[in-house]
Amino acid sequence: MRSAFLAYTMIAAMAGVACGKSSSETGAAPTPDSAQAEPATEAAAAAAPAATGSLTDMLSSKLGLSPDQSKAGVGAILAYAEGALPSAEFQKVSAAIPGAGDNIQAAKDAGGVTGPITDEAGLNAAFGKLGISPEIASQFVPAVTDYVGKVAGPDTANLLKGLFH
Repeated sequence: MRSAFLAYTMIAAMAGVACGKSSSETGAAPTPDSAQAEPATEAAAAAAPAATGSLTDMLSSKLGLSPDQSKAGVGAILAYAEGALPSAEFQKVSAAIPGAGDNIQAAKDAGGVTGPITDEAGLNAAFGKLGISPEIASQFVPAVTDYVGKVAGPDTANLLKGLFH
């Protein structure tokens, strides 16, 4: 994070020197050229994955699940959402989760999803087949909905949250 800040500060300073006038003299913010912007953009892009991490990595770490359990658990939630939400709403939710289709397939491959999931009892049964206890499941669902909210905003998160009573 500090290196990204330093990179941006250096770019701003170089742009101010290159212009010959400080941004306070012109009243405008300095604009770096594309050659100067590339390193900062690359630094920001490199920092972003480290800051956010993947959903399944976060779930595995936070809840003590294997990566396969986390992936299949997310897939089970998505399978439930796919059957319970109108198509356009499901598309919004699934777009917030990278690899949504792969996650659903992982849930099927692991035996957690064997048909449509039509209610919370069906989702809980899927979690059980995946070795996710009710105690962990009670933390798993809010973690996924919170992630969706951070990635896609509260409206999309509320679509998913509305499935859980």
